[in-house]
Amino acid sequence: MSHTLRYLPAQLIGPASQFAAVVAWTHWLPPEEYGIVALVMALQELVFQLCLAWWSSYVLRYGAGLGADGRAGQAAHENAVLLISAGLQIAVTWVVLATGHLPLTPGFLAVAFGFTISRTLTTHLAERARAGGAIGVYTLAQTAGPVAGFALAAVLARAENSAAAVLMGFAVAHAAVLPVIWLRLPHTRTIRLDTGIVRVALAYSTPLLLSGIIAWASVNGIRVIVERLDGTEAVGLLSVGWGLGQRLLSVAAMLVTAAAFPLAVRRMEQAGPAEAYDQVARNGLFLLAVVVPSTAGVIWLTPALVDLFIGAEFQAATRMILPVAALAAAVRNVRVHCADQVFLLRETPGLLLKVTIVESVATLAGCTVGLVAGGLLGACLGCLAGSIVGFLAGFGAAYREGLRIPAWPVLRIAAATGLMLAALARMPPQPSAGLLVAAVAGAGGLYLAALALLFREAWPNRRRAA
Repeated sequence: MSHTLRYLPAQLIGPASQFAAVVAWTHWLPPEEYGIVALVMALQELVFQLCLAWWSSYVLRYGAGLGADGRAGQAAHENAVLLISAGLQIAVTWVVLATGHLPLTPGFLAVAFGFTISRTLTTHLAERARAGGAIGVYTLAQTAGPVAGFALAAVLARAENSAAAVLMGFAVAHAAVLPVIWLRLPHTRTIRLDTGIVRVALAYSTPLLLSGIIAWASVNGIRVIVERLDGTEAVGLLSVGWGLGQRLLSVAAMLVTAAAFPLAVRRMEQAGPAEAYDQVARNGLFLLAVVVPSTAGVIWLTPALVDLFIGAEFQAATRMILPVAALAAAVRNVRVHCADQVFLLRETPGLLLKVTIVESVATLAGCTVGLVAGGLLGACLGCLAGSIVGFLAGFGAAYREGLRIPAWPVLRIAAATGLMLAALARMPPQPSAGLLVAAVAGAGGLYLAALALLFREAWPNRRRAA
């Protein structure tokens, strides 16, 4: 628990600024411009998966086992990898943008390239800091770019309500923080590409790379499909609810897993698979204790949240989409941050690739059929169905590998969540912002109290558990 709390600022500050940004853009940008912002941000995540995620996965899995000297020696090789990656990012960004319907003006291309490269490199350095236990640097990498980027983008967007202005603000902020992060990690100005390390990293990470690209399609393929069939305005209307639902549940999951997976890695190295799987099961219960009430709360509070915070043009679509997006994200995040960790620990990423392919095919097929049959809501329901298929496939494979999660604690978490919802049901249908905050705080406190009572047998061991 204490290890998780040290990561808490990184998991809350940056996402909070991103949530504030989404709300602001619904008031300041028309749906078409917001759709362009959403597409470029999704493109950046794809570029990261294509160009740099293989190295980040290797560093996160094996960097925790390196001493300070080992991490410093690895820095020269990393410099070469990052330089090559930057060139690849420009090429991939250009190719993907050229295949769509976005405005390829010189100014737009410049901010798209700058945003993609700066955010991708910052994301990797955050993972490197996490692998080395540098929580302060990890927090800086996770928070400085989103917070400063939102502030600068807000100023620029108020002057010019365009996607290019928003992207420029984030690009400048990420580029400014990059040197600071790099200097605070073990580094060198030497550039030396060790092909041996690259081969080892690629051997471990190539299945993960493929899984990441396919997983990107599961989460962001809906934006691409909608853009191709209905245009960027429809993407803008979709992306508020879909983005908020996905982000809220991802943040809830990362509250646990940012610290939890390195603990499982150490268990694997020190005590073997059985102890590591026990750690994953404990992490999974902790994950459910956060994700289940978060999902239920988002679904229940959607009408109030939309009426209070979302711009008028986006309200109708967001009210439909947000509950489905939250549920789909919850299902997927529980699989990714619990069952998938078994495959990473066992160094059998091929299994992870198979599960991810099953989920992606089901999601994209469901999204396409749903969009044609039922519009934006149908597309989201199709993605939810695909996430459920992936969940069943992932936990089935993890169970065969040896993961066991007891049912009784899950039922107790569900009971505490039901009590929380009963408290929220007493809230007026159209509360003020202050009343909404008070109701959420009260219901959340009630949930925690119920959880503590239902798990009271763990009290004598709380220090050892922490």
